[in-house]
Formats: sequence, structure tokens, C-alpha cells
Amino acid sequence: MTIRSAVLALGLAMALGATLGIPAASAADGGIKGFWRTGDGRSVIEILDCTNGICGRIASLPPDAPATDVNNPDESKRSKPLCKLIMLHSFTQASDTEWEDGTIYDPKSGKTYDAKMHLTGPDTLDLRGYVGISLLGRTDTWTRQQPGSFKACG
Repeated sequence: MTIRSAVLALGLAMALGATLGIPAASAADGGIKGFWRTGDGRSVIEILDCTNGICGRIASLPPDAPATDVNNPDESKRSKPLCKLIMLHSFTQASDTEWEDGTIYDPKSGKTYDAKMHLTGPDTLDLRGYVGISLLGRTDTWTRQQPGSFKACG
């Protein structure tokens, strides 16, 4: 195979992937790990490897956010800082673009929901929180952020 034919084959493969809607990022290149701005644009969550699978911690908060987890149903945890709080727990990889069987903690309500994540593109992540079955839930679309492009908390 000549260099020219290799380049043409690579170009064809990339075009085919784009046509079929295959995201450019995958788990192999760390696709889900990194910093993500939440759908409302007010917070940034860092997704990373943790002991029990993929997890996520608060990396940036809006100025009007409480400093501690005041809405936690466990009174003993209400004085815990929100900054760096692990709010995504125990996700397992189901495919190159999907993670499931996790939970998301909502510090605004103090509630925890079942959750799954879908990488819809290299810089777009759909996170669905639900009660019981995925049909009974809500999806929030997050956008990838580069380190240093936001004001980190703590």
C-alpha cells in the first residue's frame, strides 16, 4: 500500500464514520474523561477513574452556590464542601460511547438518581438521570471544557 492510498483509505474511513454518526472520541482515547460544563452552563464537573468505576467531582461552581452540601439528607454531611464533591458514582463502560449503572447526586435537591452517560460527539456528553427506569428521567447535555478555561473552585 502506498502512502497515497493509505491516506485515501484513512480519509474514507473518517468520512464514513462521520456519515454514520460515529463520534470521533472513544473510550480508547479517554473520550469521557476530562472537564465538562453542565447544561445550564453554571458548573464544571471533572470525570475521572475512581476505585468503583468512572466518577465525577465538582470542579467549578457558580458564585452564588452554597459553599457546603446544605441540602444533603444526611445531616452529618451538610457541612461538607461542595467543591471537589464526588457527585457521579460507579459508572461502568457499556460500549465505546456509553457508560451505565451509575448514580448522580444533585446537591440542589439532595437527591440521588440512577444515571447513564452517552458520548454523542468528541465534545458533547448526554447524562440521563432517572428513577427506576430510564424512561422516567431527564437528560442534560454537557460540553467538554479545556483545563484552565474555567475558574476552578477550591
